[in-house]
Formats: sequence, C-alpha cells, structure tokens
Amino acid sequence: MQSLTYNRSACKLLASSAARIKSSRLINPCLKAFLSTAYKPIDFNGNSALGVDGSIDDIKMEKKGAMELSLALASSCPAAVLAQDTSVPIGHLRVTTASGNIFRHIEAIPVTAMLGAEISGVDLSSPALSEDVVEEIWGAFLLYGVLFFRDQKLSPQDQVNLAKRFGEIDRHPIVKGMAEEPDVIQILREAGAPTNFGETWHSDNSYMLQPSLGSILHAIEVPPVGNDTMFSCAYGTYESLSPTLQNLLEGMRAVHTAGEAFNPASVVGGSFDNPEAAIKYTKAVELESQSIHPIVRTHPETGRKALFVNSMFTTHIKGMTRAESRPLLEYLFSQVGLPHLTCRYRWKAGDVAMWDNRCVQHVAIGDNSSHRRIMRRVTLKGDRPFLKNNATNAKNRRGILADARMDEFTM
Repeated sequence: MQSLTYNRSACKLLASSAARIKSSRLINPCLKAFLSTAYKPIDFNGNSALGVDGSIDDIKMEKKGAMELSLALASSCPAAVLAQDTSVPIGHLRVTTASGNIFRHIEAIPVTAMLGAEISGVDLSSPALSEDVVEEIWGAFLLYGVLFFRDQKLSPQDQVNLAKRFGEIDRHPIVKGMAEEPDVIQILREAGAPTNFGETWHSDNSYMLQPSLGSILHAIEVPPVGNDTMFSCAYGTYESLSPTLQNLLEGMRAVHTAGEAFNPASVVGGSFDNPEAAIKYTKAVELESQSIHPIVRTHPETGRKALFVNSMFTTHIKGMTRAESRPLLEYLFSQVGLPHLTCRYRWKAGDVAMWDNRCVQHVAIGDNSSHRRIMRRVTLKGDRPFLKNNATNAKNRRGILADARMDEFTM
C-alpha cells in the first residue's frame, strides 16, 4: 500500500473544513467500510487518525504536524480524497464508487475507471441548490475530472447563475457571447454547414495567461446520432510517460497562442466580419499575443501533476525553434486521447457537461453535419499554471493556498 506524506500545511487545509471533517454523518456507510478495509489513516506513531466516531481527528493532525495518511478522506467533498502525487488510490476509489455512492446529496456513477461520472439527483436550474450540494458537485468534479448531468433545462441566465456558484466567469475574448447573456457563447451549426469548432484535442483557452479553470457546456439541440465529445485525462497522460521524460519535461515551458486556431484567413464555421454568421468572432489582442506555461502543471487543488500542452494552441517549446520542438510535441500530442485515458459522451438535448481544464482535454467529433446542433458554454476563470515539484499545498476554489513560497514554483 502506498503511503502519502502530508505536512502541516496540508493538515491545515483539511482542518479548514472542520465542520465537514468532524461530522461522521457526512461519510456514507459504504465509504466508511471502504476506508476501514482498504485505506486506514494513521499518524506518525502508527496510531489511527480516525476519531471514535469515524471522522478524521483534525486536532490530532494539528498536534502531529506531519502525518502519513494512506488516504485523506474525511468528508463528503472529495477534495481531500485526491491524494497528492499519486494515482493508484484514486483509481481504486473511482472504481469503488461504481458499486456504492460516496456522496450524501448526489449520486455519481463513474463512466470509466480513468475519468468521468454521470451525476443524478440534481436540478442545476434550481435557485434552491444548496451549498452542500454545490460542494459535493465540486468534490466530484475534482475526483472525476468531467461530470455529466442528464435532463437539465437551463436558460442562458440559469447557466450563468450556475457557473457563479463555482467561481468567477471567464468571458471568451474572441468568440462573441449571446446578445442577452454575453458570458454565454452559443456554438451553432446549421444542418449541412461546415464546421471545425473544437475538433482538435485541447484545453479551453490555454493561450491565456490565466487559462480557464473549467467549462460548463449545455446541449440545446443535437443530432439523433453522432457529434459526441471525447475527454482525456491529463493526469494519466503525464503518469504514463517514463520517469526520464517526466523529469525532462518538468524543466520545460511551452508557448500557447490563439492566432492559428482562430486565424481570420482560415477559420471555419464562423466569421470575423459577417454579422449574420452562426458564430461571430472579434479581433482581440489574444490573436496576436502568446502565453508561456510549464509543460507539466501542478493542479492547484489536488496537487497532482498533469501534462499541459495541446495540439490546438501549443506552438513550440520556449527556447527552441518550431522545427526543434516538433518531434517532442508531436509525441506528447499523440499520447493525448489514448483509449485507456478517455471517455466518450453521447449527447442528448438537455444534457450538461462540466469539466476541469487543468487536468482534462477534450475534442468535439464532427462526424454528423446533416442535423442542426446548438450548444451553449460558460467558462470559469482560472489561475496561472505552475509546477511545484513537491506539491504538499493545495488551493481550493475559494483561493486558499497554505504556506506557499513563490520560489518553490515554476511559472
């Protein structure tokens, strides 16, 4: 069994959720049984770190400072579940949830053992959506990378209100939003029209200095078959590379730009000049600018490392020419979307998908242009990607980053 080390900062992060951590009623009996048999938290002296009621004793954690935990799982929000710099326990947990739900307010059924879950028991349009439900959705978001919700009815305003429950909205700098709701972009393709929107593996808006944290996509009208979306786990891509290549990449940064994907001379399915176009673009400064990001980034909430280059927006490695960069980047691009790293979603009208751009890439499959397709998307504002080689601190969506020293980061 792999043992995970947490320093005082990580303990503080867990303790900051004391209301959830101390309350054993937040732990599903199935999960509690799983904890007791598969992963039992222990402290430095080999004593159980679980309280008598089955919750993790955050006071004991504070006194001990550094702790060895087989799994830091103490609340209905699996942000604490996502062990830092490890993959095996998380994979086991994903598979375990297939036979027993770990949440109190929602049900999560994994799509694959690598990523993705279908969430039920939630009306995303409801103004009465409680903070407990929002926290559980966010926990599932961190655990599974991409979430799918069936049979939802969201107006553009509903979609904006939903996004604001999870963070600050990131208005698209190039694609013009809807007239009634500028934060929502409508991806419309009429039957028979050509399109090439999102049909290359990518992470949304990686060309920005602070790429989008996540995206919420709502299906309004879809073909009866085809036009699925595929998602790929960037944790798994990084972890599948050899240790030698991982070490090499961790010293590199790559250049991202929107100028090629949104080239006014060759863009398909939209227009910079035609006000009647299905998708309208604006000639923003992002078409000319570049952002430089680490090729391997540390997820600010889970602490896990993910590959952060994509074939849509990444042009070359900093300090190298494009010709020099091409062989390595082409190899990395080829590792994204391998079958065992992916899940594929078949849309129905009313479906909502919500994914984490920090650790997930996606691609639209344009295999059916014979039917009209309307999708609406909102993105959440992210932070600047960084690499922290010994990731023991985690930042949650409320912006808490415990005891971080900037000299430990590569940006």
